[in-house]
Amino acid sequence: MNFQPLYGLYLVIFTSWTSDALYSSDPVQMFAQPGDRVTLPCGLPSVGSCSSINWTERFYVWDSEVVTAGKVTYFKENKYNLLKDCSLEIPKMERDDAKLYTCESGALNSSVSLRFLDINETQTEDTVELHCSLSTFLGYVHCKNDTGINIIWTTENDVPITGKIVRFENPSVCFSKLIIAKKVTDHHRAWKCQVTQNGVVKAIVSYKTTITDGLEEVFAAVGESVSLLCRNTSSLRLGDSIEWTLNKKPLADMLPENGQTNVSNVSTDSSLVINTLIPLHAGDYQCMGSSDEQRVFHKFRLHTLDVTAKTDPEGENLTLTCLLTCAKECEENFNLTWSGSSRECWQGRLLNVNNTLISELLLPVWPVSSDETTCSVYREGSLMASKSWHSVKSLQTLAWIGLPLGLLICAATAGVFIHWKRKRNQDLGSESVAKLSNISMTHIYDAIQDEEVEQQRQLNREVATTDDGLYNLLQTVN
Repeated sequence: MNFQPLYGLYLVIFTSWTSDALYSSDPVQMFAQPGDRVTLPCGLPSVGSCSSINWTERFYVWDSEVVTAGKVTYFKENKYNLLKDCSLEIPKMERDDAKLYTCESGALNSSVSLRFLDINETQTEDTVELHCSLSTFLGYVHCKNDTGINIIWTTENDVPITGKIVRFENPSVCFSKLIIAKKVTDHHRAWKCQVTQNGVVKAIVSYKTTITDGLEEVFAAVGESVSLLCRNTSSLRLGDSIEWTLNKKPLADMLPENGQTNVSNVSTDSSLVINTLIPLHAGDYQCMGSSDEQRVFHKFRLHTLDVTAKTDPEGENLTLTCLLTCAKECEENFNLTWSGSSRECWQGRLLNVNNTLISELLLPVWPVSSDETTCSVYREGSLMASKSWHSVKSLQTLAWIGLPLGLLICAATAGVFIHWKRKRNQDLGSESVAKLSNISMTHIYDAIQDEEVEQQRQLNREVATTDDGLYNLLQTVN
């Protein structure tokens, strides 16, 4: 006689009975990720000392003690810690730790169900399916609908995913499917699954899809530096080097535009670094080995975002133009949005011309100095890149205000310097004049003395001449 069916029935009945006997209320739901530090609350009221506390973990249908009478008894050292408030701490959670735990003290008990978020991927020729579930060590376990739990899919920037290329299926509150129409640009794209309870985010897990022969899409602002990392180079042959191409043309053979130098370089980790991005850099890049096989390791599709400005002939109105230069055709899920302008403005309709997405913003008056106008590009509602424009006229206004002030300061400084120099010259001049006066008077006195001496000599000569003549005259008369 085969007793196996009876044993199975007995086991189910026993399990249900023990569950009803030990756990009179639903367990507390807790969520974590492998590697997290987790604290499980005991939840028993009026526990004076942890010496009466026991913690058990449930493995399938068997309970094993990890804390007995307030002491950790688990066979693995440092696996669990008992905290002062009798909570059970798991210093580093592993997937196998996601199970049911019970805190007991006498006839009282309280349970905690520990789960983690898990994402699995399946692909068909046309779609990519991501399955997000709240799982235990057994895998996905059904949740009750009245727990307040909800699963939400978001982009890398935590924006809820929308659009025509995706759809959702939710078999239960603890299990959700994201079904994506496959595109080559979904390669290495990040998706997030969030679990909320009563509107509060409890756990987040991120996942990057891998598309065969796909491209990683990159958005960057003109004028900035961008780095493209060559991935999957572990299979690079000995002696080979990494080569980069732009639109299937070797970068080494391409000359810099407009006389620029050092436009790009390859770093030690084989990344391609573009120092100053310009719209001409938009395109498809790929890194490959230098051998004859030229195996492609990674592909990128780079789009550039720029903002230009122009004024009307009168110089009063300002028009800002945002340009997204796409490597190929700009997709329908790309969008340009303006923000930051505090003035009245008019935004033109979005245009798609020659692989360039264009949006204009008309400002009837010049922005003030504090204004910063920003254009942002979004992909399916997720922010990808931004480019800001600062008012040039405001800087000119500051310059014109600063110019008279600078001149005034210079004039004042010059005045002080001239006054100091004049005073110094006056002080020096008084001493010089005194010295010069003494020299001049001495020279005049000497000149007068010389003149008086000369006059005396002349007079003496005249007297002598007169005496001689009188003598001669008397001689003649006699």
